[in-house]
Amino acid sequence: MFAASSPVVLPALATVVPVTIVAVALVGLRSRRAGADVGTTLWRTSFVAYLGALVAVTFFPFVIDLDAPPDSPWRPMMNLDALSSLHLRSFWLNIVMTVPLGAYLTGRGLAARGRARPGPAGRRRLRGIVPVAAIALVASVSVELLQLVLHLTIGGNRATDIDDVIANTAGAVVGAVLWRAVLRVGCRVLSGRRLELAATGANTSANMSANTSANTSANTSANMRTTSSPQEAVLATAGPSRRRPHPSEPRTPARASEGARGS
Repeated sequence: MFAASSPVVLPALATVVPVTIVAVALVGLRSRRAGADVGTTLWRTSFVAYLGALVAVTFFPFVIDLDAPPDSPWRPMMNLDALSSLHLRSFWLNIVMTVPLGAYLTGRGLAARGRARPGPAGRRRLRGIVPVAAIALVASVSVELLQLVLHLTIGGNRATDIDDVIANTAGAVVGAVLWRAVLRVGCRVLSGRRLELAATGANTSANMSANTSANTSANTSANMRTTSSPQEAVLATAGPSRRRPHPSEPRTPARASEGARGS
């Protein structure tokens, strides 16, 4: 017979935290190489970090006990009576824990609407409240069942509780509602800012057009004055012009040579 080994406790600091840091770094590098902007990169890396935190809170510190008797009772590790033995502190903590999950499941709608074309394509990134609640419900049930399987196989120190499923789903719904409200306020602020920028741009264009017209008129007048000045100078320096005498006017006597040649 082999001697019974003592349980092994795996802390989250030595297991989940390093893996989460590496995963965040890889996701950030891949996003930057793919040409994603800073907002998208932060959204993705923060989501990976949040998932790591969820795993650390849900499963760790993890206790490995391979020498547990095969007929160990597992029914006490389950609570299927909803809200029968409710612990308010644990219930509210589970709600707060999954509020960010609801925001992440809803989607990054503000940035998507800012870049997407107007129409259904810009709104397709946002999930509705019912899909978010369904995804959170399935994820919470899966986590609780995984905790039960781990308890029956290699150990673990988490109990399967229906109240946790209710709290996690409610927290995701609250997060989705709050995130939609934040997006709505953000869209209104951005719309107001765009209208203000458009009005400012229109005023600037009008002022530039008026200044351009005034400068063009002034330059045209100056060029006309500059062009007419040499002509005036020529006329001023040319002196009186010769004109043909009128028949009624007396003619100037011809020179003597011309008179002799004529005779």
